[in-house]
Amino acid sequence: MKKIICLLSAVTLLFSGIFLVGKSTQETISEITSHSVLQLKNTVILDAGHGGEDGGAVAADGTMEKDLNLAISNAIAGYFELFGIPYIPVRTTDISVCDEGLTSIKERKRSDILNRYALVNDTPDAVLLSIHQNMFSEPKYYGTQVFYAGGDPTSENLASTIREAVLTGLQPENTRAIKPSTDSIYLLYHAKTTSVLVECGFLSNENELQKLKDEAYESQISYFIFKGMLQYLTTQ
Repeated sequence: MKKIICLLSAVTLLFSGIFLVGKSTQETISEITSHSVLQLKNTVILDAGHGGEDGGAVAADGTMEKDLNLAISNAIAGYFELFGIPYIPVRTTDISVCDEGLTSIKERKRSDILNRYALVNDTPDAVLLSIHQNMFSEPKYYGTQVFYAGGDPTSENLASTIREAVLTGLQPENTRAIKPSTDSIYLLYHAKTTSVLVECGFLSNENELQKLKDEAYESQISYFIFKGMLQYLTTQ
C-alpha cells in the first residue's frame, strides 16, 4: 500500500509539472519512475476505437471520433510507458486491424472487431481499456461515461475506479453513472476478462467537442483515466 501511495503521488507530481529546484527534468523523472517498480500481473489491452475507413461518430464540424480516440489512447500509452505498466496497443496510427484481402466494408468491420476480441482473449491476464467518444441527437448531453462487461464484478470495479478518478480530478459536476454493456458493445458484451469502455465525451456537445480537440484537455483526461487504471491494477 505504501508503494502505491508513493507512485500515485509521483504521478501527480509529474502531471502538475512541478520539479524539484536544482534538479533537471530528467533526474526528477528518474526519481519518479523508480517508485514504479511494481509486480503487476495484468497486461492492459489499450484499444483506440475505430480507425482507418471506420471513422466512428462524426461531429458537426467534421471531427472524427477515430482521431480523438487515437490521440487520447496514445497519451495514455505515454503514461504506461513512463511508469512501466505492461500494455499492448490495438493501434497506434490511423488504421483498421482487419485481415487483408477482404473486399466488402461489412467483412472488414467484422474482421476488425473479431481481431480486437481475439487479442484480448489471447493475452493472459488481460484487462481491456477501450477508448471511444459519445454522440447523441440532443446537444445538451455531456460528460465522460464508463461502460463495463456486465455480470463481471471486476469490470464494474474498474469502471467505478476510472469514473471516480475522472470526476474527482476533472469533471466534478458529472452525474453520469457507470453502466453494464449491452450487445451493442461487442467487445464488452462477449468479454471473458476484465473489460471497460470509456466514452470520453460527447461530440454532439459543442463545448465538450472543443475541449476534446484541445491537446491540454486530452492530456488531462488521459491522465485521470490512467490514474484510475493504475489504482485498479495495483490492488489486484
